[in-house]
Amino acid sequence: MNTNDLQNADIHDIKADVFILPPWVWVALALAVAVAALVAWLVLRKRRQEVKEVFVPRQNAVEEARERLEAARRLMLAGEIEAFYVAVSDAIRQYIERQFRLRAAEQTTEEFLQDMTRSQRLRPTHKELLADFLTQCDLVKFARFRPGPKEIEAVLASATRFVDETVPQEITGGAESNAASAEPAGPAPAGAPPS
Repeated sequence: MNTNDLQNADIHDIKADVFILPPWVWVALALAVAVAALVAWLVLRKRRQEVKEVFVPRQNAVEEARERLEAARRLMLAGEIEAFYVAVSDAIRQYIERQFRLRAAEQTTEEFLQDMTRSQRLRPTHKELLADFLTQCDLVKFARFRPGPKEIEAVLASATRFVDETVPQEITGGAESNAASAEPAGPAPAGAPPS
């Protein structure tokens, strides 16, 4: 560059100092953001759990399953075996979904059984009962297997037993304890004033 070029060039002043936050401020800000995110996640998680608990009254799930199984029994008596198996399978899948909040209705049997083995919401005996039951239903629904009368009745009995054994204590125990408290304790001892 020659001197003429330097004279014609724009010459700028030196820029002012840039203020840089000390490292401890950045660490404090990162920790504050992490704590705020954790608190927000915990609050949202608690709200979701509360919504799930209120989402479906469990008594309705039990009653609905029993009604669906009764409708399936009518199909069995009418000789509509394939429709019977579809109805029983759907009744139990809907019941599981509502009662235990496990995805069951839209999954294949294989997908559902894999999810169910990881779940702690069902006892091992109930998991085994469901695996046998759903496999038998799939044989009739998809493989055109034709079961005998005893096998058909056994499927309905298994489905009914599953619902009866998985009714939560607050439903069965609550009704029984209310009935027991309403009954008189027995005859009053001699000489006691009547109540």
